[in-house]
Amino acid sequence: MQDVKMIEETAASLAAIVGSSYVQGGIKRTVLQKTNFPEGYTVNFNIIEVPNGTSASPHVHPGLEVTYVLEGEFDLVTKGKPDQRFTPGMSYMVADQDVHFARVLGDKPIKLLCVFIQEASKPVAVVMGQAEQRTAV
Repeated sequence: MQDVKMIEETAASLAAIVGSSYVQGGIKRTVLQKTNFPEGYTVNFNIIEVPNGTSASPHVHPGLEVTYVLEGEFDLVTKGKPDQRFTPGMSYMVADQDVHFARVLGDKPIKLLCVFIQEASKPVAVVMGQAEQRTAV
């Protein structure tokens, strides 16, 4: 399990360097831009796509996530907080180290425009558990 996590983190780092896409557990992340600014920090600008009828794995970001919903409907599930429903045109922020995940609703996948700001030495995300077992709608 630890080896898989290390491979995923390495793939994410390589994808960010070359500005390409990668898929993690059915979730596609396309890095649009990446820059080191301010000194010691990295800003990643991404498109995240999650298939319908699925849930992302619970995870944290060692920094700030700022997201704008492009397509689809989902619940943002954050540990210790009530679930929040999001639809296209809405936006949200996830604080440093908040354990959270997206639960996709309906028959459409979600597509998100996400900016991650974190210390340059840290990964964009760290998985904190297994995704919910769900059947696609």
